[in-house]
Amino acid sequence: MRLQDLLPTISVNDSWGKNYRRFVPKFISYAKERIHVNDWNAEDRDQLFRSVNCISSLKQGNFYLNEREIIQEHWDELMSPLGIIVDNPNTFCIEQCYEIIRIIKKHTESNRPAASLRFISAFQPTQLSTTVTWYYLDEIYNSMKNVGIDLPEGYGGDAIHKSHYIQTFLKECYSDVDDIERGTYAWRIPELLNELKKLEPQAISQTTDEAPLSITADIFTVSDVLRMSLSIPDYQRPYVWSTINVEQMLSDIKNSMEQGKRQYRIGSIILHNADIVDGQQRITTISLIKLVWAKIENVDREQGCMLTFAHEQSFGHIQENYEYIKRWFNSIPENRRIEFISYLNKCCEFVVVRVSGRDSLSLAFKLFDSQNGRGKSLEAYNLLKAFHLRAMATSDENQKITCDREWEQSTRYGRNTRDGIIAYDILKHLFDEQLYRTRIWCRNSEAWSFSKKRINEFKGIQIDKFHTVDFPFQNKQLLLFMTEKFYQVFLKDTITTCSRFIDGDGANINPFVSINQPIVNGSSFFDYIRSYAEIYKKLFLELDSYQMYDFKVFYVKYCLSYKGHWRIGDNYIREMYKSLIMLLFDKFGEIGVNAYHRHLYVLAYSLRRKQSRVYYSTVAKFPAQLFSIIDNAKDLSSLQRLETIIELPEYKEIKNGYEFPCYDEVLKSVIS
Repeated sequence: MRLQDLLPTISVNDSWGKNYRRFVPKFISYAKERIHVNDWNAEDRDQLFRSVNCISSLKQGNFYLNEREIIQEHWDELMSPLGIIVDNPNTFCIEQCYEIIRIIKKHTESNRPAASLRFISAFQPTQLSTTVTWYYLDEIYNSMKNVGIDLPEGYGGDAIHKSHYIQTFLKECYSDVDDIERGTYAWRIPELLNELKKLEPQAISQTTDEAPLSITADIFTVSDVLRMSLSIPDYQRPYVWSTINVEQMLSDIKNSMEQGKRQYRIGSIILHNADIVDGQQRITTISLIKLVWAKIENVDREQGCMLTFAHEQSFGHIQENYEYIKRWFNSIPENRRIEFISYLNKCCEFVVVRVSGRDSLSLAFKLFDSQNGRGKSLEAYNLLKAFHLRAMATSDENQKITCDREWEQSTRYGRNTRDGIIAYDILKHLFDEQLYRTRIWCRNSEAWSFSKKRINEFKGIQIDKFHTVDFPFQNKQLLLFMTEKFYQVFLKDTITTCSRFIDGDGANINPFVSINQPIVNGSSFFDYIRSYAEIYKKLFLELDSYQMYDFKVFYVKYCLSYKGHWRIGDNYIREMYKSLIMLLFDKFGEIGVNAYHRHLYVLAYSLRRKQSRVYYSTVAKFPAQLFSIIDNAKDLSSLQRLETIIELPEYKEIKNGYEFPCYDEVLKSVIS
């Protein structure tokens, strides 16, 4: 987008220009001819400074009367650098600018860079913008950047360089405009852009998915955003902000207000038509703040936006945060409350990115995937939830809601500890370690950390009545998909499958899933995740249960209780060991784990026995061979290769190793 296309005309009140053209050229001619002025006309002198002020948006940075007299007294000293500036109207005379500032500072004994730059701009309006304070220069630049104007690279430096940059850019855009008039364009731009964005906020959702693809980015005040007709789509996670997040937002806004900042950017919002793709947490919290204020001040009309929430968990957080905001408001004086709300309405802003038209939902989620905004950051795996819920477009709404709730329950599993019940995010550990890295290790590759950049590992093919397979190699996935559906409908009650747990898996574990299976988008993916979340919980969290009791006793003693188990390197090894156990259990169930969990311990924890320090990179590169052996094993006898490896001298006799009694004890039990 070009600036001249967005703002084809800029209306300027020319009353200041008449005075400028009447008085300032005299002084430009004095400087150009290096004329010593004996008798300054007081009106001429004051109009010089007043004219400079007239072409500025700020009523600050002007020279006082005594300073004007000082400048007059030292005109001869200023004449040389000013003369060079007027002799070269199209040249950025940076050294002369600095020299003038130094001369004025020396004689007035005050540092007035803004006033000095306005003085200089009167002699060379082509090169210097008249808005010369750091704050407003940045505001001008950012206002253009935020609406997508194609700005050249190079903005930066001190106020002189920034002023020159903006004025040069404006000259390129408006080459036919008078230099003096163009000097006012810079400080008018933010105001004009603000007027453009004040379109009816409700118009954002009028575009249909049949229209051409459109993406816009605008800045809206809080009041504008809360007047929009927005909705929370089904695929969104619940409102999960805690009082800590709310307190942080309140403090940030209050601090910005007390520092006298004219604008505070709360963050960004991504909308697909009227659906909130990103920003639910911030918008909901702002709505709560407005609702609390309306209640306290007995305001008739409701202040918050009319969002509706589908998750039961949202209700608890909304109530808790509402009460916290009420206490926060009651803790500050009434006049400060009114000042805070006024600042929130008028000075706090959102960057609203709006995407609509054909294929716009996919684009909105790509923006969401790359968004790095404030608030409680989404884990990488939540991007996958949104992706696979979208893949369920043809599914029953109740099925989508069920998938969503089961997913959220896995992120907040209540785990018993010595300090009571704590929330444990099963999915974070599962994705970061036992699923992603296992799939990579089984390909005999180095397995590094899971991140948003690597979520494609869990995006597969779409199989439904509207999507057929694209390539022959996908026929196998189609066959497996259809076979499972056939089994569930016709054979489940007559042909039993083999359970992983000796006493049965339970309804939440699908007997047909495997860790390394090709991913099928939609409900099959949620079934895959639900199954391994349940397996993870039974193996590593429900440590007091009877299932696999012998392994759990071993795991607690040799992985969670030895001296130094809390160290970072030990955590790396433990997660690798858990991944090996998960893969072994996935292939051969409880019987396989009972037979080889000690062997895998020796092979994994040999790193701790060999090295006093274990790094993430070491673990990432270490176990691919072990995963490959398990993944390719066709029966338990194939796992005897693990026993063969342990017979190697490097596992039985480790010279200059690290003292680790647990390893020695387990090794002895394996080779005896």
